Parts: sequence; structure tokens; C-alpha cells
Amino acid sequence: MFIHCKHRQELAFAHQLISLTDNRLNEKKAMLDNLNSSKIELNGIQYHVRDSQQGQETILLLHGWPDDGTVWREQIPALMEAGYRVVCPDLPGYGLSEVPLEIQRCQIINLVEDLVTLLKQLNLNKVHCIAHDYGAVLGWELASQTNLLKTYTAMSVGHLAEFLTISFETLQVQWLYFLNIQDIAPQLYRANNGYLFREVLRSHPDRDRLVENALKPGILENMEKLERANPVPEYLLAALNKQLPEPSPINVPTLGIWSEKDDFLWESQMSNSGKYILSDWEYIRIEQAGHWFMLEQPDKTNQLLLSWLQKYS
Repeated sequence: MFIHCKHRQELAFAHQLISLTDNRLNEKKAMLDNLNSSKIELNGIQYHVRDSQQGQETILLLHGWPDDGTVWREQIPALMEAGYRVVCPDLPGYGLSEVPLEIQRCQIINLVEDLVTLLKQLNLNKVHCIAHDYGAVLGWELASQTNLLKTYTAMSVGHLAEFLTISFETLQVQWLYFLNIQDIAPQLYRANNGYLFREVLRSHPDRDRLVENALKPGILENMEKLERANPVPEYLLAALNKQLPEPSPINVPTLGIWSEKDDFLWESQMSNSGKYILSDWEYIRIEQAGHWFMLEQPDKTNQLLLSWLQKYS
């Protein structure tokens, strides 16, 4: 009798836990569904922008390849609940933002200017920026070239001066940047029902959805414009020939986060980024997580982000 009673209590507790989890997921979904979304023209390009519109301080979230703003779905509710306003654009050619006709329109300098224009249009003078992958490249530029950031959090991609450091170790993972600028890349990714794309994204929690979307005509070509406009091999050549300008110092508190099982980036390009930062610098390594750790370990990621932000809010 005692055993059966105990078993029933355990089952009841399990059902209660599942119910609480489901309710929490529903709350997150409702929060995202109710997030204000609009098209905003920035220097001739229609950006799709999610904006919670409320909060004492604002956080600009920047996604990378091959994602869009929905990659932040686990962070947005936590940031909003902590009292922050969240602004989350899709980059041109990604998500619901317009596809530029000219590849050059996606050059870093132009995308950074778009973000500056976005913040001006929203009457935001100082924001926190959290960015991942290619978004982090833009974030580093925002941090070094403007006075619009209160803090900067770089996820996965470190300072470009470190990213462009060449060694046998780095070349083993930089092959992707050589492939993605080739005209044939979209065809290779789509061939055999997206086999190669599926392999590249093997650690992405949203792999199936992203592959399904990539099989549609033009999707990969649209995303490719960002990488062809900023060809990593040409930057590597310039770095080898010492033709790049001296890196501008970062004058805002900066947090760098890299994950142990990242298939695309190596640790030193993030851990050594502190040498370019004149303000506070903190480096965190997340164990047992891949490139998209914000989806793999959302609770831990959110805890780290909020702890960092609270120091400067």
C-alpha cells in the first residue's frame, strides 16, 4: 500500500512538473507572439524589427548565419522579465527583412550604419548590445566605431584582429568561410535534400527547420550576399600582408562568451580579445555546448547575461 501510494505521489509530482513546464513554454511563446514587429526602412532597406517597446534600458540583439531574430527566443522573455526593452532586427537577406539587390549593400560598414540609423529612429542614445556569429562582427564594429553602446556582449566571435590570426588550427575550421562565398555554395547546400547543409548544422537545435527553409529557391543565395560582401579570405590575405589598419580600441565594458564544442570557431580568438579593450573585460567559457549555446543551454546563458548586465544597469 505504501509503495503504491508513493508511486501515485511521484506520478502526481511528475505531471505537475510537466504542467508547470508547459505553462512556462506557453508564456514564452505568448510573450514572443505579442512582441511588436514592424518593417522599418533603414537607408533604403526594409528591415523586419521586433521591439518590446518597454523597459528602463534597451538591449539590441544581433543574430548571425544562418539564423534570424528568432534565435533569441529563449533570451527575449528573460530579458523582458528583467525589465529591459528588447530590439531585435533580422539582418538583410535573413528572416523577414528585405533582400538587397546589390551584394555591396551588405558590407559591414553599411550594415553598421543601418544599425546606427535604427537606434536614431527609435530615439535610443545608449543601448546594451548582445550579438552572435556574424551579428557579433557588427557588434564589435558598433563598439569600436560609435558611442552608442553601454555594454557589449560578443558570443562566439571574438575581436576581428584575433579572428584573422592564421594558424593550422584556425584553418581547420575556417574552411566554411572559403566555401560560403563561392557561387556554387547554395547548390552544394541544397543538393541531395540538403545533405551538406544538414551536416554543417549538425549541432544546431533548429537544424531541420533551417534545412527545410534553405531548400526553398533563393533563400541561400539571399543569405550568401552578406558573406560575399565581406569575404573572409580577402581579409585573411590583407592580414598576412599587414595591410589592415590598426584595430580601434573598445571603450565599453565587454563580455566575451565562447562554447567548448563550437565547430566553427576556436577559443583563442575570443579569449585573447581582451587586449583590444580599454574598459572592463570578462571572458566566459561555456562547457558542454556548441556554437548555438543560447539555445542549448538557455537558462545558463540567460543567467550569465543578466548577471553581466546588472553590473552596468
